[in-house]
Amino acid sequence: MKKLKIAQIAPLWYPVPPRGYGGTEAIVSKLTEGLVKRGHDVTLFASGDSKTKAKLVSITKKNLFSLGVPWLYDSYNILNLIEAFSRAKDFDIIHTHIDVYDPIFRAKSQVPTIATLHNPFWPETKTKTGSFYEYKARILIYNRFSKLPYVAISNSYRKQCPANIKFVKTIYHGVDIRQLKFNPKPENYFVWLGRLTPRKGLHLVVKLARELGFRLKISGKVASPENEKYFQKEIKPYLSRKIKFVGEIKTDKEKSEFLGGAKALIYPLLWEEPFGIVMIEAMACGVPVIAFPRGSAPEIIKDGKTGFLVKNLAKMKEAIKDIEKISRINCRQRVEKLFTVEKMVEEYEKIYEQIIKN
Repeated sequence: MKKLKIAQIAPLWYPVPPRGYGGTEAIVSKLTEGLVKRGHDVTLFASGDSKTKAKLVSITKKNLFSLGVPWLYDSYNILNLIEAFSRAKDFDIIHTHIDVYDPIFRAKSQVPTIATLHNPFWPETKTKTGSFYEYKARILIYNRFSKLPYVAISNSYRKQCPANIKFVKTIYHGVDIRQLKFNPKPENYFVWLGRLTPRKGLHLVVKLARELGFRLKISGKVASPENEKYFQKEIKPYLSRKIKFVGEIKTDKEKSEFLGGAKALIYPLLWEEPFGIVMIEAMACGVPVIAFPRGSAPEIIKDGKTGFLVKNLAKMKEAIKDIEKISRINCRQRVEKLFTVEKMVEEYEKIYEQIIKN
């Protein structure tokens, strides 16, 4: 295809790529570097501590979490959008990854635009006044600009979305399978990996480990005071010789070793997660996934082939006992077929071409 001048606008919460946790920033990095590799002229609008082979434009020297000024977070992301759209004439297409505010800028853009929605519309709890009104505000904004094209990161996201959004395509996240080594011979432990928050279900995994007596290794990031309270109350008291917390994993090599040695990733989500990238990271290493059928899990896991989709903890116990029935090579092959960086980049190239033509 024709080589394009592409703007990628990332949120400023974390650097691109993130040092450890930061799902959206990790995907923006993989997409940006993949597009550069294919010969496109890419400009990345991200925090100044980002690393990229694209041109980097930054309105802040460091990522927002490192600055510690939460009351200015939204202001910085709006300024990032202003900076990018002020240069619109320099690009063939602008791709935004910043939710909520992007439609206001895209609606007035003189060049084609596309946006990927990474974050859920539904708040973690609608009983908290702030999150409820944020939820309503997002719906109002997106309904106002309902003709703008968007990419969904899973079909589950499209079904759950309460706003009137024009989704033109679903493009799954991709991982670099060269960095995630296939391990055909696991050790005798199970894993959980993710952000330490109640909705990720870690406390349920700990409960299962205590009841069944299996070895469990936990890795994750505590990203807020609320999550710290959760960890201190629900997780830390039960750490032991068999249930270990190893801290946050920050490199692909560490992640590959941590996941690859496991018999399975246990992932009992308690919410409709838009896309669980840890599931494809595990499967790339040959590790089956045991999960509740929520969010994107049924799209990622082939039940009985690359893991198990179970409805409750009793069924999850059975799945843990039956995990050796799953072929680890099937897990790897499913990722190679559906969830690679190369496939993700190729799908975005197609959508760029489609949007520009139309």
